[in-house]
Amino acid sequence: MKQTVSLKNANNALKQFIKKLTKNTYVIGIVSLLWFLYRTGTKPSRAAYPCQKAAALTSYNFLIFPIICFLSKAADKMGLNLSRPANFLKSKLTERVTLAILIVLASSSVLLYGVLLYVNFSSDVSSLVKQRTSLNEKLATVSIVSVEEKSLETALEEAIDYLGGIESIVPEGAKVLIKPNLVRNQAPPDTTPPDIVEALVNIIKKRNPSIIWIAEGSGEQITMNNFRALGYFEVAERTGAILVDLNYGELVEVPVEGGGFVFDSFTFNKVLTEADVFISIPAMKTHYTAVVTLGMKNLVGIAAGAVYGRPGWANKWGLHEAAAERNDVYLGGVITDLCTARRINLTIIDGRVAMEGEGPHDGTPVNLGLIIAGRDPVATDSVASFIMGFDPEKIPTLIRGNQKRLGTNNLHNIEVKGESIEQVFHPFQCATGHENFQLSFINIFPPQLKTTLTIATVILFSSTVSLALIRRKIFASRQVKTESLQSS
Repeated sequence: MKQTVSLKNANNALKQFIKKLTKNTYVIGIVSLLWFLYRTGTKPSRAAYPCQKAAALTSYNFLIFPIICFLSKAADKMGLNLSRPANFLKSKLTERVTLAILIVLASSSVLLYGVLLYVNFSSDVSSLVKQRTSLNEKLATVSIVSVEEKSLETALEEAIDYLGGIESIVPEGAKVLIKPNLVRNQAPPDTTPPDIVEALVNIIKKRNPSIIWIAEGSGEQITMNNFRALGYFEVAERTGAILVDLNYGELVEVPVEGGGFVFDSFTFNKVLTEADVFISIPAMKTHYTAVVTLGMKNLVGIAAGAVYGRPGWANKWGLHEAAAERNDVYLGGVITDLCTARRINLTIIDGRVAMEGEGPHDGTPVNLGLIIAGRDPVATDSVASFIMGFDPEKIPTLIRGNQKRLGTNNLHNIEVKGESIEQVFHPFQCATGHENFQLSFINIFPPQLKTTLTIATVILFSSTVSLALIRRKIFASRQVKTESLQSS
């Protein structure tokens, strides 16, 4: 019985403490400020979230508290009697000080609002996007299709039709190899979703191919286990496609035509040489090393892990070691060599849910709802990179690919069908240290600046209105008394 009473008392005491704590505006202010800094410090774009906006506004309590203390101490030193707050609040000094503060706040609000308007109007990138993507000479065609309000297979077929249709890519009776991005057992957008691969297989089957392989050489874990965990076994069962682990099997040496930047030849699973049509179907992501990982970067998975992996690992460590030896910092040379050794016939980039930030594994999902397709691997990746806010003429893989004549990274030479680039342009947050690869015009006024200015403007405007209302309430009664005395 005594234990129950003591627990009840403790519970009541805790409730009272929490109640007092929540009424303390100073405590709420400092907690809000710490939370705001913690959440937005690693990713400033979070400042746009409603919860962070609320925290920013609430944290103003913490910022205003020291000012109140300072004014109180200053008043004490000036000999004002603060034992009667009403007298202090209604004093002429307070009236003048608050008027001065009000003028400063109002002026600052107007000035900051003007700056905010200027930033918003100046950062309208649609015209700049049009300038960078206007067609001069057509060397390649890339399609962009929105998946909204369409079935996946319909959208995918539409994207391929813009390129001339599946019949222009897959001959009757061809051997087709589809390469998704399954670097490890992690759900999309880290990996290529199985539904888009299944939709592609169904489209290809209309051409009566002799065989369809779905092939991958995972960089982490065992490829077949990843196939199973990510739903590809079911796709193979429903469609009749054959799953292949490119890390092992019958291996052959394949030369890099004309010599490579890093490698002059690669060891591949033999099916890569047997395929008549090779399709790269990656997820759309940023990458902490290669800047972006799209159709070309997806080919890192075709290097046999049995040869290029660490002992006991089926990964691609040997590729990274060779790149480091040749100062191929962003893997552009290695990726281009792979794409030269096994040419891509069709790239389909799954941009329905993409990834920004610290990709390819620890980024943030981005809902784009797009499929991007092309027969020129460099052009297709260039269009996708540009949509993500990166300059394709700065990305090492695309520069190397253009040099090797695998395709063009000049957007003035790429015809875009379907959705226009300016309609779907959506700058991504890049991985740490890759800001110099982004389009220069999107960094003139970054989104974080807009967010900060918006929050600051709201705070200043709210403070101005609040102070004006409080001041009116405090001094209204005194003015009435003064007027009555003058009339008498």
